[in-house]
Amino acid sequence: MKTAVLVTPLTVTIPIIKDADYIGVDAGCIKILKQGLKLAFGVGDFDSMDPETFEKMKNISNLVIHPVRKNETDSELALEICQKKGYERLILCGGLHGRIDHTIANIRLLMYRFPNLILEDDHQRIYYLSKGDHVLKKNSTHISFFAVEKTVVTLKGFAYPLDKYTVYPKDILTVSNEIVEESARVEIHQGSLLCVETDIQ
Repeated sequence: MKTAVLVTPLTVTIPIIKDADYIGVDAGCIKILKQGLKLAFGVGDFDSMDPETFEKMKNISNLVIHPVRKNETDSELALEICQKKGYERLILCGGLHGRIDHTIANIRLLMYRFPNLILEDDHQRIYYLSKGDHVLKKNSTHISFFAVEKTVVTLKGFAYPLDKYTVYPKDILTVSNEIVEESARVEIHQGSLLCVETDIQ
């Protein structure tokens, strides 16, 4: 599976994934290079990078430069380019903290435009589950589900199981669950969900 790891300026830890390509979002380019990883390309308006560093970066890296005044966020532009390049899995690092408006924007990109996107930081990850049967491993202390649309779901192997329960986007019943077996099953009979895994207490 062709994987792109998009690194934003707020990224703390960059995951090391075999054969993945690393894409810098604005000053995230610097974080990739400082960790000794190969920068496939960088995307953004680069307003969070000082002018001297920006000039150096232009000489050593492939940058897709956009104006500061634009309709899209830097992350959105980077995701669009990655999708056009045929990446099957997109991992956006550092997109879950910092400004709350950008966090909401990233979650909406996942919900409505990039279902192959994973939002990830050191203690949390969010991803999309479509209709079908999904097996989840116990990777975190808490796990929550939020309906993207009217969704009928069965949960097995959880502290709070459900059997063909209808969840609506306005509902928060499925927040703060826990996997109680080695693995758990999420069967989505209709609709789709966001899955949120977290180790934060």
